[in-house]
Amino acid sequence: MFDEILIFSALGVLAGILAGMFGIGGGLIIVPVLIGTFINLGFDESIIVHLAIGTAISCIIFTGLSSANAHRKKNSIDFDHFRPVAIGIIFGALAGAFFAVQIKGLFLKISIAIFIMVVGIQILFDLSFSSKRIHPNKNKSIFAGSVIGFLSAILGIGGGTFSVPYFKSLGLSLTSSIGTSAACGVPIAIFGTFGYIIAGTNVMTLPEMSLGYIYLPALLGVSITSIFSAKYGADLAHYLSQTTLKRLMASWFFIISIYLFLV
Repeated sequence: MFDEILIFSALGVLAGILAGMFGIGGGLIIVPVLIGTFINLGFDESIIVHLAIGTAISCIIFTGLSSANAHRKKNSIDFDHFRPVAIGIIFGALAGAFFAVQIKGLFLKISIAIFIMVVGIQILFDLSFSSKRIHPNKNKSIFAGSVIGFLSAILGIGGGTFSVPYFKSLGLSLTSSIGTSAACGVPIAIFGTFGYIIAGTNVMTLPEMSLGYIYLPALLGVSITSIFSAKYGADLAHYLSQTTLKRLMASWFFIISIYLFLV
């Protein structure tokens, strides 16, 4: 148990830095490492991926709060754009959690790996499927939030992969897009966690010390350290140039994608 806490604590430090730097909620590091850790712990193969995703979502509650607060202090959250998107996120995140547990773990893991690789390519080469700027109204923003919440809950991420490009398309700077995205990670994590707890209530193959699809030792170890490290990630986001941020984010996605294919 002590070794587990050390691993999860170290994971939390890295997750917090990445959450603050990229506005990604830390899920893109937490999910792959938890999958590998749960395999080594001998957990039932049928629930490992879902347990990793559910646990990652729950960790993002604390990582996201710390990261969002750090960005709020730097006035990089656009609350006018955040509020309607957050409404949609509530419903989307709940639905995404219930949907994810119906998908086989292997297919889900491969889908996550492919998705991360595609996003990394899009970021690195600055590809755009449309040159038109989005002019949202409240209903469009709520719909966008529901899609962001749904997909984020399935992938176990804080939504930055989707919400950063979305807010950029609204005309926000990359720094403001990252800050507003970090704020969106909070409702994604809270309501995604509720979904994974409920969905795993009667699953008998889950390990001890699990609350639904949330593995509590991992939640504890990751959350404690990520809260403190998120601030330093936010500081880096404001220190580094937008070009450097883009290259770092793309590189990280490539590394994680390859790891998921191999694990």
